[in-house]
Amino acid sequence: MKYFKLLSIALPLLASCSKENEEAGINSKPKADFIFSDEIDHFTLSSTSTSPNSDILTYKWVSLCDTVKVATPHLNSTYFNLPNLSTSEQLKIKLVVSNGTSSDSIIKSITLPPKSSVRTYGLGCVLKKELSNNASYAWYYDQGNTGPYSDVNCGPSSVTMAIKWANASFSKTPEEARKTYRPTGGWWYTNDIVNYLNLHSIPNHTIDVSHIDLIQSELNLGNIAILCLDMYYIRSQSQDKWHVDKFYSTNNTGWGHFIVIKGYQNVDNKVYYEVYDPYSFGKKYSDGSIKGEDRYYRSEDLNNAVANWWKYAIIVSKNKSKSSSVGVDIRKIQHKPGR
Repeated sequence: MKYFKLLSIALPLLASCSKENEEAGINSKPKADFIFSDEIDHFTLSSTSTSPNSDILTYKWVSLCDTVKVATPHLNSTYFNLPNLSTSEQLKIKLVVSNGTSSDSIIKSITLPPKSSVRTYGLGCVLKKELSNNASYAWYYDQGNTGPYSDVNCGPSSVTMAIKWANASFSKTPEEARKTYRPTGGWWYTNDIVNYLNLHSIPNHTIDVSHIDLIQSELNLGNIAILCLDMYYIRSQSQDKWHVDKFYSTNNTGWGHFIVIKGYQNVDNKVYYEVYDPYSFGKKYSDGSIKGEDRYYRSEDLNNAVANWWKYAIIVSKNKSKSSSVGVDIRKIQHKPGR
């Protein structure tokens, strides 16, 4: 009789414990969730999953599209590269989280944009306006291949590029320009640039640049510009694969340098200038293209770099009709050097 009394007491207790264990299992189940972000040429994925008991979670990211691969599918934060699309497409990403005893999953749709050069180059997402006064033939020179004074041959290299752009048949090299002026070495000055342009009958004029965006009117006419600026004020690149910002070190102010401006792009309401920077010294992107060719520098950086060095621009034209007669008298301004 005593046995049955104990059994009648134990059964409700067991039922109660079983119910508590079941509820505990439900309450300890993780909740899967994540956020994603468009990072120009890739998307980041970050788990915001939760676990009531603060259990350590494992993660599994799955792309429900064969052409898109998640880089590190078992980390709480990861990414995937933007695929080569001509139109927008929907991608479904699945996240599965587990605490070892139970799991949860979620699927979200991500709208993938078309892949464009502004995204590939790292400029941004939405191109609003662009202009490029490029030539149909090669006219870039790497000053690293210009003879014994390569370290300071940005001037001879930039002016040779400009002349080659204006005259496709021009065959002289930056090393020959160096032999013409300051053949024993040293930085070239801005008046050396003008003199060499005049020597080869290339239409040019020099304008005052109170703000770098003033050169847009010259670019719109089909001209290009040679700047002498302090490269210290151009920020360093954040991504080695992108074409944006400076790709070499300038540790102090006073880093005078010549570059060629040949176009501009307005991306996400920011202006970037299309540049031929001769200071490549053989540095290349993973696709083999040279780093100083088709480089993009920000308007605000160029503005600071010009304001802190030489506040003028040498405008180069292909013919006299596009060369404005309005400009500064180069005999009355201070000239600056570049290396």
